[in-house]
Amino acid sequence: MNATLTRHITIALVLLAVVALPRAGSAQYRLPSIVSANKADSLQDSAVRFVHTGRWQDAARLYRRSAEFRAVEDPIGLRCLTDAAALAYAAGDRSAARSDMAHAAERALAQGDIKSAAMAYLDAAWIAQEQKKQDQVWNLGHRAELLAASPLLSETDRNAIQRRIERVPEGTRVVIGKGA
Repeated sequence: MNATLTRHITIALVLLAVVALPRAGSAQYRLPSIVSANKADSLQDSAVRFVHTGRWQDAARLYRRSAEFRAVEDPIGLRCLTDAAALAYAAGDRSAARSDMAHAAERALAQGDIKSAAMAYLDAAWIAQEQKKQDQVWNLGHRAELLAASPLLSETDRNAIQRRIERVPEGTRVVIGKGA
């Protein structure tokens, strides 16, 4: 009887340990996300300081890095990418601005924010037009058009995207348009 009781107690302890393992494991995985969030916040704070001193390219670089450290679902990461794009554009780096806006669109899309994604794709297409990169204009603009057709958008959001597409200069609209 002692052997049977000992066996049952041992099995119960093993089961208890197995049940407790996922909790311990998940606690270990929280630490990197906290460290990443702190690093992202620190980079963002440094970027803000660089903006105030007129170091726009350095600020854009730090905003990009801050976004990299943030989880995809973190809306601040989207804001960091759009800020990086605006600063790169202001500093005259159109390629980086276009790339940042395209990444912002992808992040917005990953978050399910269809309107922001479409608007960011249109911003990226506009920059591509300035760079005379017609293939990029079409590619980015077409993505925005596809998103504008989403049944998940409200009529107000769809109209806002369509108005934005219609404001594109005439030569660009031919490239972006569905008939292209």
